Amino acid sequence: MDHLHNSRLETDLQNSSMFKLAEHFHSLATGSTQVPSRPLTSHLRETIVDADVVAYHDQLVAEAGPLFSHFLASVPYILEEMARIGVALTRLSQARRTGPEQRFSFFEVDAFDGSNGRALAAHSAGLVQTLTCSPNRANQLAFDRFASPEHSLFYPESFFKVSPALLGSPPLARFAEGFDYLYETAAFQFYTQDRDLQLSHVKPLLKPGGLAFFLEKVNHVDPQEYLRREALKDQDFKTRYFTAAEIEWKRLQMLDQMANGQVCMDVLVAALQRHFKYVFLLWNSTNFCEFVASDELDHIEQFIDLLGPVNQPRSFCFEHACLGKQTQKEAPNA
Repeated sequence: MDHLHNSRLETDLQNSSMFKLAEHFHSLATGSTQVPSRPLTSHLRETIVDADVVAYHDQLVAEAGPLFSHFLASVPYILEEMARIGVALTRLSQARRTGPEQRFSFFEVDAFDGSNGRALAAHSAGLVQTLTCSPNRANQLAFDRFASPEHSLFYPESFFKVSPALLGSPPLARFAEGFDYLYETAAFQFYTQDRDLQLSHVKPLLKPGGLAFFLEKVNHVDPQEYLRREALKDQDFKTRYFTAAEIEWKRLQMLDQMANGQVCMDVLVAALQRHFKYVFLLWNSTNFCEFVASDELDHIEQFIDLLGPVNQPRSFCFEHACLGKQTQKEAPNA
């Protein structure tokens, strides 16, 4: 059974957009194409009331590698959102800490050069130890430039290559017990639409009751609604950083291929509910959504209680739970 599972994973890897677009990702990761035309500092920075979120934002921008910078300039207000989540995770870890030697662990799934993980490790002063994986080895250049190895590590392979056995051996043995937090950084869509296969691979990496975050670009049952949200993203956000010609180049070269792995929100939620008892929608911007999932309701509720307000214009939010109290979507007990 394991042989068949591993064979299927290898086939998915070789046929995935992650590998078919490898040359484009290399160009982005080395900063040779699609470089934002202006600094990434949020135009909303002065309106963010939480000083810790501002500090996290500044850390993230200052040490972002080329591919992550492209990502921040392409996904409306994900910069502000990652800062909000990172501060809440730091506060959650501080609240749950039971002794001075305790550390928490955070795994970024195929997360570019580890910019967000490194920012979390720095903001928490090492309270949260982080691991980033990426099959694009050019991302390790930026990671190595900025990372503190005592707090953050990088594994230059797809998340499908990360297993409990791997975590039990050097140099990743500090994560042998699994992760307190896991964050999928819009990675699944670059492989296949089989969210069950992907979730069944990452969940064993999570400690019992841990928090798993899933950021994804989702399809829409109405193709015209999907295009309307895309137009808002391109015309009212991405034009801050890219020319119309650059935006069109990416659409032609990459987005159609990337869309092959996207799923509708209800499909994603149903898959999450098959693997986790509790799923909450945290954030939405145009066609992007972010969920948190866990088998421990108290853990999610404690996190949400520490989570500050969303920092983005309301016009970019299309899902009702985005800017209000999160809506619980509880799965049947398995």
